[in-house]
Amino acid sequence: MKAIILAAGYATRMYPLTENFPKSLLAIAGKPIVEYTIEKIRACSEIDLIYIVTNSKFFITFQKWLQSFNAQQDSISFQPIALIDDGTHSNEQRIGTVADLWYVVEKTEIDDDLLVLCSDKMFEFTLVEFVNAFHKKKETMNTVHDIRDMEQIRYKRGCVVVDGNGRIMDFEEKPSNPKSTLESVAFYLFPRHVLPRIKQYLSEGGNPDAPGFFLQWLTSKEHVYAHFFNENCYDVGNLENYREVQRIYKRITL
Repeated sequence: MKAIILAAGYATRMYPLTENFPKSLLAIAGKPIVEYTIEKIRACSEIDLIYIVTNSKFFITFQKWLQSFNAQQDSISFQPIALIDDGTHSNEQRIGTVADLWYVVEKTEIDDDLLVLCSDKMFEFTLVEFVNAFHKKKETMNTVHDIRDMEQIRYKRGCVVVDGNGRIMDFEEKPSNPKSTLESVAFYLFPRHVLPRIKQYLSEGGNPDAPGFFLQWLTSKEHVYAHFFNENCYDVGNLENYREVQRIYKRITL
């Protein structure tokens, strides 16, 4: 199994902090956001390689970080990390999250099950349970959280409806009239046979940016299952959220 961390965005909502620095390398309680994610991935023995896709503007910054990060590791047994440059230099040139995902799959010729994670969330659930659940079904899986508040989903989040077996029967990105309080959170597990669907989706004119729209499309083509979690998961999508998560994690580490 391979893992891809999607970190090629330009985080314009977090300027000036991210005007010349990548969001996923911003520190939370003294440690870059992406390192928390890597720690979760490295707990999964099935994963043998981690890709981080970034852009040309921040590629050198990521290289310097990775050199320092690798130097701090105590063991060579950790899964290696490979950086991928998507070739864009500005927010106006960005190709989109789903397009970045396919770019990595195609460029590195991935032919394996794939864990895909966004780079702007701090989450407390374990990826080990997520991977174990995937191995039982060998179908696409999406992390889902019941936020028990439709107003928090309306126009803002992906909304799913599941059947009694946990299969996602309906998926709508940023709905005006949510059908449930179940939020899709942007962590996915794809079996290898599903990966060509990414190219198909893009070739049919699918939205290349928001991965929720790809999952919405995919549920009409493949079985997609929900993996529920109850632990905290914090979005670090804007300055206000970033400062709030900073406060939360500073209290935790005291």
